[in-house]
Amino acid sequence: MQIVGRFLNVSTIYDVRRCKNCQAADDILDGMKLGIKVNADAESFERITRSDAPFAEVWFNVNNEHAYTQLFALMQQRNMRFGLHFWGMLDHNIAPNIAYPDASVVKASMRLIRRTLDIAASHDCPYVNIHPGAAALAKVDYQKERYDCITKPIDIDDAIKLFLENAQSLSAYAKKKHVILTVETVPFRITDGWYDDNTRLTPKNIYELPVSAIVQAARLGLSVANDFCHTAANIIHEDPHAVYTFLYGTTKLLVEQTRLIHLGFVKRPFNGTDNHDSLDNPVLDTSDAVPNIKQMIELLTLFKNRTDVWILVEPKDEHVKNYLLAKKLLEHIR
Repeated sequence: MQIVGRFLNVSTIYDVRRCKNCQAADDILDGMKLGIKVNADAESFERITRSDAPFAEVWFNVNNEHAYTQLFALMQQRNMRFGLHFWGMLDHNIAPNIAYPDASVVKASMRLIRRTLDIAASHDCPYVNIHPGAAALAKVDYQKERYDCITKPIDIDDAIKLFLENAQSLSAYAKKKHVILTVETVPFRITDGWYDDNTRLTPKNIYELPVSAIVQAARLGLSVANDFCHTAANIIHEDPHAVYTFLYGTTKLLVEQTRLIHLGFVKRPFNGTDNHDSLDNPVLDTSDAVPNIKQMIELLTLFKNRTDVWILVEPKDEHVKNYLLAKKLLEHIR
């Protein structure tokens, strides 16, 4: 598949077939490791006990690392494995970025990610997940759920080159710590208010790196996280079949290096933004969601023999329900 501009070549047509003679669901559950998303808050403690999930991914703000002490203790007491999804902030509220050529920003970002890898290693976490960065610097406000660019973007190819260089360095550091570093696919556009569907109608661009950067990282041997919703949001198109063709083809390209799956979907408008909706949304039984339920099953069968892949849902709420729905979805793969 040819890499072009910001995106992979969507004009390439894939043979998207129905799953036939798929491995039994129990074998798939024995392979991929299904978990739940948690944070250092009281509701997360409750969802851990209610779900009885064997694995979790932690929304981990390294600037407040000590806030996670009790959460880590609870999960270790329950013999849960957990990975860390890196978040943080630099001085002056600047978002970490390993793809923009500001030496002080790169140095500080690398330091925070390495610190996260150190913490992961000390707790026997299997992975740390990061976003690839952006071609512009931005300030972030986690309380207001918004990013705002503070520089003009550089050439995207230059940003990708810098990202790959720094990601390889971080991956080598992670290996020394016996931790896997994953780099995640991110959407083409973002919104102010990350969990509000209404804000998807007014998207903004902070120049995050396209999925082609993640494909290049995979070709260099880096491990990746395929967020189905984010990957689908790398294409702006009115036709959901075109969006799914892109998602399926990209997932096939990334499959060998994929170690983490965020199980989500994008719905109309297919305008480059993501959403954090629930797996019980009736839209999943229609073609207005990508991937819909049938498509999710088809995508997941690409990983049916894998024992080295973690998977979870990132809904805006009702995490336990979505964990159980994902479990049921995996059980019905045939």
